[in-house]
Amino acid sequence: MTVRKNFTMPESIVYDLEELSRLLNKKQSQVIQELIEERMKAVKKQKKLDSLEKMSGMFSGLIPEHVDMQWIKSQDGH
Repeated sequence: MTVRKNFTMPESIVYDLEELSRLLNKKQSQVIQELIEERMKAVKKQKKLDSLEKMSGMFSGLIPEHVDMQWIKSQDGH
């Protein structure tokens, strides 16, 4: 389903939109749609990265730095 929207924008942006539309051989609405989709992808990706970074900090300090696979194997016999 498509929805009609009216936007007010500075004349310079309108000129840029017209130019992009002409250069890409696409309708102005297509150009706007693609730009919004690209921006939304970037925003969602950054949000996921921020969440992952936040989560990674939750686990720091849980395992002492000296503990590695070799140390664990050496403790197996004790």
